[in-house]
Amino acid sequence: MKAVVMSDYGTNDVLMVAELAIPQPGSTEVLVRIYATGLNPVDFKIREGHLKELFPVEFPRVLGGDISGVVVDAGALAKDFKKGDAVYFSNPLDRDGGFAEFVTVDQSIVALKPKTLNHIEAASLPVVGLTSVQALRDFAGVKKGDKVLIHAGAGGVGSFAIQYAKYLGAEVYTTASSQRSDYLKSLGADRVIDYKTEDFVDVAQKAGGMDVVFESIGGTNYLRSILATKKGGVVPAVVNPPDAETESLAREKNIKTSFMLLQGSRRDLSHIAELIDRGIIKTSVSKTFALDDVALGLAELEKGRTQGKLVVEILPN
Repeated sequence: MKAVVMSDYGTNDVLMVAELAIPQPGSTEVLVRIYATGLNPVDFKIREGHLKELFPVEFPRVLGGDISGVVVDAGALAKDFKKGDAVYFSNPLDRDGGFAEFVTVDQSIVALKPKTLNHIEAASLPVVGLTSVQALRDFAGVKKGDKVLIHAGAGGVGSFAIQYAKYLGAEVYTTASSQRSDYLKSLGADRVIDYKTEDFVDVAQKAGGMDVVFESIGGTNYLRSILATKKGGVVPAVVNPPDAETESLAREKNIKTSFMLLQGSRRDLSHIAELIDRGIIKTSVSKTFALDDVALGLAELEKGRTQGKLVVEILPN
């Protein structure tokens, strides 16, 4: 099969097109013919070596965790899906991923693809959807009437999280440039904070503080998110753990916070598929790339100005 492999840690220069053997499914795994794979910041963070202590890499490695495709084979104990089933999932970061024509995955974290989406649209969902559901519903316990701030609302995670927080009944604030305001309001944002001209901490404090801030920027933004949160609030963080100053302030304000990594979950993916098929959540794919052009896609993603998701199309949809 054709695949894009990472030969070492480094820039996009370490990515190359290669021919690999088609993997064989283990006893509880399915073999999936990949139609599309979403691009995510974690891909270039692994490539750069920033996560090697959490996820050490054996080279060559195939990146790409957001996958949509069709089941073509299964292990002896994998009975939950049949050949021809259209599925989607997020493959674990310590395994080969979706920048390839085939991949194996344990059936327990696979779900049927939303019926109303093609594979490109479906491949934009697993990482952003699982991250948002597990952070907002499970960790933060967002409920009707909560004030929730979603950072970087126009990005992949942000655009899903706005819609999901609104579904949970929240009053949704988000940070973005003013040019994205109409788009974000169409997703359900009640207040768009222009990060170029406004301070989100000031806006949050004037509103009485946020019940929840979904921290997806990292660095000093984590500490400032704690400042924007009312006492007793919640700050799920998905980029980096809190430093000592951030932890100290969180304790002082009795704020629940933690660095979170998504967990593969058929239940959550099935929940997301239902919301998609009911029209409650909409996907946003801004651009697609060929498999040979994964490096170009990652380079565009690294600029940090993407609206919605970038997706690699591996088979025509």
